[in-house]
Amino acid sequence: MSAQETHFQGAEILQSTRTHVRWTLQKLSAPISFSCHQCGRATKDTVVAIKTTSAGRKLAHCADCHLHRLTNVASTHEPHAPVVGTASAPDGAEGAATSRLDQTVLIRQADPGQPHDVVETASELQWTFVIRRHHVEHGQCPLPSQAARRIRTAKVVHLDRGRGFPTVLLDSLRKKVTKEHLRGIRWPRAELMPGTRITAKLDRSRLRLSLTPLERPVFIGEKRFSYAYDPRIIARELPMSLAESPAGIGVSLDVLVQETIRKLGYLDEAGSALLPVENLIRGVRSRGMSHQYSSDAIRASVKGLINRSRLTWETGSCAADGVLRFPARPGERTVRLVCYTPFVLPKPKKQRVVHLPSASSQHGVAGHLMKIEHLGKQASVTAQAAYAEAHRSAGLTGTHQLPKGHTYVKPHKRGGLT
Repeated sequence: MSAQETHFQGAEILQSTRTHVRWTLQKLSAPISFSCHQCGRATKDTVVAIKTTSAGRKLAHCADCHLHRLTNVASTHEPHAPVVGTASAPDGAEGAATSRLDQTVLIRQADPGQPHDVVETASELQWTFVIRRHHVEHGQCPLPSQAARRIRTAKVVHLDRGRGFPTVLLDSLRKKVTKEHLRGIRWPRAELMPGTRITAKLDRSRLRLSLTPLERPVFIGEKRFSYAYDPRIIARELPMSLAESPAGIGVSLDVLVQETIRKLGYLDEAGSALLPVENLIRGVRSRGMSHQYSSDAIRASVKGLINRSRLTWETGSCAADGVLRFPARPGERTVRLVCYTPFVLPKPKKQRVVHLPSASSQHGVAGHLMKIEHLGKQASVTAQAAYAEAHRSAGLTGTHQLPKGHTYVKPHKRGGLT
């Protein structure tokens, strides 16, 4: 598909920009519906990325997958300058000198949607994962590599929500096993939000998926969460009401900046996304037309959002291999990060304090033997006499002599205020 073509599925091509080898970003006169070749998600947008294969096939990609590719390619091939960044907010007088301080670093982070905490025994395989949007949309359950031979014998998949009767999500007739996924799952979309934590247990006959109910449901971004969740996936995937207009056009630069941070940023446990400034600039410009927003305009948007407390500055560090770390680690090059927290997460409830018996609780201790032979000590004459007296008082028969290697501790009280 070239820039000279005038229509794409009934929409006129307003502009076509070559962004990388075999990649073209096209802006259309009206939104079109298509399935992204990479993530498989059904998308409706006025911007579509086209990859032309060596065989001449033209594959449509969504803006997010195109953005991920451009950011990864740019981060991999650009050298890192040996200049140390600063965590202070930039002034308007920065100019070109500041851009040399901001460096494109690599954002690499384990995906909670992949199987983790895998435990294998002779009878059972257990793992944990966080459900993501593409799992729900494509009916997938992620599998660890150890599950490949076990899953083929499983005839049913149950989802246990803490109730007496679990829900059947899949039977053997619709099961399809790939290297990384079990397909054919009927996830309950109305109740299961992206970001929900799931524990999977696989035995010889079934796969049991279980949720951990919250003490009370919480609402995040007007969505109800009834089960334990991962704030990182919520920050990444929960839809934003102001992300795009219905027609997919007219998105403000401020919204584009925030969306780019949450789509590409490093995710922390508090549900925030963090991105270096240079990565942010490249990400914003790759989502629209490259000439539409200048670096100065994007920086001005960031500054305005920080002044309105929509964004904050944080400090991370860059490892020797160029990978971002947060929080910053001592001895590594510091990196200024723009932080965006898209949703207000409920604060964890204070734990109820239960007072157990302690040194201040007075209680009685019965008389008893205590071994002291290993200490190289012998019982005192007083201890021997006390044991003999206690033995006689208890009406016990036999010798009243203290056993060898032991001493006798008299009955006493322990604890209490002094």
